[in-house]
Amino acid sequence: MTAPHLASRPLSAARSRRLSRFPVRTDLLDLTVRGEQLHVTTPRGPLPLYRFTPLQAAVLCGERVPYAAEWPEHMKLFLYRYQPLPTLPRVTGPHAAHLGTQPRDPHGLRPWDQCTYGGWPLYLFMHDQPGVAAAGEVTDLFEVMLVGQPALPPSSARGHGP
Repeated sequence: MTAPHLASRPLSAARSRRLSRFPVRTDLLDLTVRGEQLHVTTPRGPLPLYRFTPLQAAVLCGERVPYAAEWPEHMKLFLYRYQPLPTLPRVTGPHAAHLGTQPRDPHGLRPWDQCTYGGWPLYLFMHDQPGVAAAGEVTDLFEVMLVGQPALPPSSARGHGP
């Protein structure tokens, strides 16, 4: 028998959703280029941006890449290390013309609109530090976004994930 003060009470769906969401970065200022790599500027320095490389094959085949919440449990911790780049409010310079916005699942863990570059959704690696080489590259999954990267073909399916 459980003591009344130890009984667990169920979380409301709204509270449970709030607790599980990841915070969005708000210190992102502008885009910069270092070598040929695209970076986002923060008050502490630039951070490299990444693209999810399987997305191109998915788009060309008419498939949709699921958001991380829909991946198998053993993959989620890996995928959650990459944060979708929020839409940048005031980007200036020659690269601003290549930026766009992609809506994300409003009921997901990361519901904010995501910044795109040449149609590629952009990601931050949560363990990168300003002024240090990019640490989030994983062959055939996540690669640093290059300024000269060919644009992603348009997709009929909205909201590609991780």
